[in-house]
Amino acid sequence: MFYYFNNFLLFAILGFCSENILHLIFHGSFTSNPFYGPWMPIYGFGVVIMIFLTRTIFNNLKAKRWIKIVLLFFSAAIILTLLELVGGTLAEFLFHKSFWDYSSMRFSIGKYISLEMSVVWGLSCLIFLYIIKPISDKILVRIPEFVTIVLLVLVVVDAIVSFPLK
Repeated sequence: MFYYFNNFLLFAILGFCSENILHLIFHGSFTSNPFYGPWMPIYGFGVVIMIFLTRTIFNNLKAKRWIKIVLLFFSAAIILTLLELVGGTLAEFLFHKSFWDYSSMRFSIGKYISLEMSVVWGLSCLIFLYIIKPISDKILVRIPEFVTIVLLVLVVVDAIVSFPLK
């Protein structure tokens, strides 16, 4: 469990940083974030889902490596696009605000999904699983459990403060 949470938090933070850097470069401003902390959970959830699927399905798949890579690309593109659709719809329902809008993209389907971003998610997943994850795993396994617990409490407190029950 700590392994998954550490991955969730690391990539929620990296997603927050990379999205803000790109938004600053292309739009001259930072993106909005419903949390007080420097994390965007949708990236963390995406990484955890892909790690889980890779461990349970793709590592046990009896196929050539290139077939696994192609299947992983398309699976990631579909699954992460659906995650984006659910996340965007849920965020709009809860906060009455859209945190992203792909409707101006050429191959968009509504506000929250587009073919262009699906390709980005598929490629990002391959880069993550084959390049970044082997490096990050070496770091994440060294994090003491008490640090993970403190970080978990911090994220929960942030969620409670950011989204008070009414």
